[in-house]
Amino acid sequence: MKATKTKKAATRIRVPGKDASYSELSDFFDRHDGADLLDRGIMEIDPDREDLERMLLEYWGQPNTKQLNIRIPATAKRMIERLAKRKTVEVSTLVRMWVIESMRREATQP
Repeated sequence: MKATKTKKAATRIRVPGKDASYSELSDFFDRHDGADLLDRGIMEIDPDREDLERMLLEYWGQPNTKQLNIRIPATAKRMIERLAKRKTVEVSTLVRMWVIESMRREATQP
């Protein structure tokens, strides 16, 4: 009697194209784990951080003219409002400070 091997079928991941909208990209990354995409060779980490450092330097000389909208839970919004009030800054200023600090930290990581 022959033993039948059952292989778990590798699921094919359909990657958004170059012309994908932000909504399509958001949906894709909501459905897929970044570590899994790295393991499968679908994504790779770009070791070149030179452009990030250049952009951070450019940031300091530019006015705040672009808007970014994000959705967060109501509780998170209330918490941010309280933290901003405690620091006596506007909510948008506090969030911008957090974003810039996170960008700086990410840009310096290997």
